Amino acid sequence: MSTDVKEYTAAQVEQHCTHDSLWIIYDGKVYDMTSFYPQHPGGTALLRKAGKASDVTTSLQMVQAHGLPWQIIQKKLAENQIGVLKRPY
Repeated sequence: MSTDVKEYTAAQVEQHCTHDSLWIIYDGKVYDMTSFYPQHPGGTALLRKAGKASDVTTSLQMVQAHGLPWQIIQKKLAENQIGVLKRPY
């Protein structure tokens, strides 16, 4: 992500809720997970969380459910961060 942090409103995130444009919120940050969706170990579970104003932090912290080491999850998040959720959130 560039040094200029883009802010997104919850309404903007909510527009990205399909397999063609899939955004999630984790810990107040916005991620475009569109390219990762086909490889997501939970399949459509990621799509159910996409575009929601609710944060997926609790879901991601259930590492055993993902079957991936936490370091890999963190790397994928870092690669796909596009901005932050505009406060208040």
